[in-house]
Formats: sequence, C-alpha cells, structure tokens
Amino acid sequence: MTPVPIRDVMSREFVGVGESDGLRETVALLRENDADAAVVLRGDDPVGFLSARDVLDHVAAGDVDDVTVGDAMADPPTALRPEATLADAANAIRRTDSDHLLVSDGDGLIGVVTVRDVTTASRATVEPVPDADGATPESGPPDDRDRDVAADDFSAQSVCEVCGGLAGSLTNVNGQLVCADCHQY
Repeated sequence: MTPVPIRDVMSREFVGVGESDGLRETVALLRENDADAAVVLRGDDPVGFLSARDVLDHVAAGDVDDVTVGDAMADPPTALRPEATLADAANAIRRTDSDHLLVSDGDGLIGVVTVRDVTTASRATVEPVPDADGATPESGPPDDRDRDVAADDFSAQSVCEVCGGLAGSLTNVNGQLVCADCHQY
C-alpha cells in the first residue's frame, strides 16, 4: 500500500490573522469563512494559533472587547512537510493537544491539516509510522515480525474530538465523538 502524503488531504485555504487584530473582529471573520480556527501570522511566519477553545476562554471570562488575537492565541501547532504521510500526521496529532497541523514546504506555510482530514483520509489507506520510541499506535514496540502492520488495524481507530487521541471506539456526546477517557468528564 502506498502511503498518502498530507499534501493530498491538506487545505490550502485557511484563515490567517495578525496578533494585533481584535478578538471580536476575528470571531466575525471565522464565522464568515465557516472556520473554527485561524493561523496567527507575522508576515508569512506562523507565530500562533487561535482556536474556538481559545476564544471561549475569553468569552467565559467576560473580556472580548479589548482583547487582541495576541492575547488569546496559543502556540502554533506542529508543522510537517507536505510529503509527510497520513500516519505521520496521525502520530503528530496523537502527541499534541491540537486538532490542527500546519504544512510547510521550507519556504513558508502552504496549508493546514485537521483531525477530520486525517480521520477521513485514513479510512481509505494508512501505513502507521513508529514514533520516537519505535512503537506504533496499535502494536506497541515493533519486532522483526511486525514490520508491516495492516492498514485495517490503523484505520479502525478514530480520533477523539476532545483530546485528539486515537481510540478503537468513540461515543457521541453532545454532537462530539469522544473516547472513553473523555466521556467520563
């Protein structure tokens, strides 16, 4: 099976905003573009990321009028090269708290990959890549007999919409598909 590069599933269109942009105006821009997050750019360089969760933290605190994107943003998500595979993306998402990955070709940001992109594309075909410890999500540490893990083993797992972790089964809770750990909260 040929690994699928993330350039084939990434979105080349994304919302980009500046650190000094107002939070209220940025929310309007996100809604206008039917987006749930924005890449915070300084020139062409990603310096932060603004998700719906970041916005909700400020809404809950009651302060959105004088808040800038720079006040509310988080660090930018992990960036991968466009030739990285879906398995690389799934492993990166599994290790982070972000539902997004940036795609950079060395000359700049060229796209964004979401958990949904990876999950949807991985149902067709994915070849898991061992993480730094040599383990794949479904098999644990590899040995010589387990070099070729079937794509069905990996694609049978789904990504929790709360924690971003891979799970064998998810439960629909208030419109979100969540793993057993997140379902407890």
